[in-house]
Amino acid sequence: MIAPIVITLLVTVYFIFYMWMGWSIREEISIILSIFLFILPIGLIGTMIYLLIERIKEIKENEDDDLSQY
Repeated sequence: MIAPIVITLLVTVYFIFYMWMGWSIREEISIILSIFLFILPIGLIGTMIYLLIERIKEIKENEDDDLSQY
């Protein structure tokens, strides 16, 4: 259960850094690209958090890992 949390935190920190970099150069790039560099990471962070919640529910229900089915 620790691994999904750690991975989600690392990826979230990466996307926040990516958003910060996009925000810091907003004067040098077009407004459309600036918005894209800000909205895309927000969507990906939301997706990562959703997937983390789903994975924690799966672990708590004591379901086997997907790889054990093969």
